[in-house]
Amino acid sequence: MEKFKFDYDSENDDLFVYLEGKKSAGAVEMGNFVLDFDLKGNLVAMQIINVTEVLSKILSKMIEISKIKEIRADIINFRNMEAIKFSVSDGINEEKATILVPHIKEKSPVLAY
Repeated sequence: MEKFKFDYDSENDDLFVYLEGKKSAGAVEMGNFVLDFDLKGNLVAMQIINVTEVLSKILSKMIEISKIKEIRADIINFRNMEAIKFSVSDGINEEKATILVPHIKEKSPVLAY
């Protein structure tokens, strides 16, 4: 799993998770998640909107957002889906969750020049 950098916007309760120095070629929005991928389909960033509510639903133990020390993520390809496996740690507790993402074959209209 790759270690991601992250920033928390407490005013909007959004968590920005990203690989430093990587560029997004397009994004997929799924509910409270905005997933950014590079040209090879690698996850390079993720935004979680209303992160406190989202994490309380997908993690068995709620790790307080302000105490997060590390976020790791990896993409696992299978069938017609991809799974983003990620782990969140506060230095003492580690929680893992998986988000399923359907394959998207069409190019984003944003990338059309």
